[in-house]
Amino acid sequence: MSLPKTLLVSALGGGGTARYGDFILVKLPNGGFAATSQDFNMAQNWARGKVSSGSAQRDRSLFTDRFETLLARSGSGIATKGSRVTLRGIVAGLTQLGVQMSGYSIPVNINESVEIERKKPAA
Repeated sequence: MSLPKTLLVSALGGGGTARYGDFILVKLPNGGFAATSQDFNMAQNWARGKVSSGSAQRDRSLFTDRFETLLARSGSGIATKGSRVTLRGIVAGLTQLGVQMSGYSIPVNINESVEIERKKPAA
């Protein structure tokens, strides 16, 4: 009797992972993404305890939704999301380690800070 497939196995779908220092590159059959090791470990532990829904696309979506910040590869069907500071750290760290970042969806304004102007209290 075989065990049911976990959500992690279904989401990776024959892909794999590679660790680069504090970062993880996740390779999927039709794309991939980069994330921090801490973020990946939390999502991985969650996905190991879940049974696959039977749909690799749905499992991949559920898996990537668990990440706070991830840097998606262009054309992978996954959106880059998260804190600009963390994204900037991922890009800088992977570049320093020699990873080519040209295939990733790096936000154009990643180095610009976003400041929210607060209304001044009425005097």
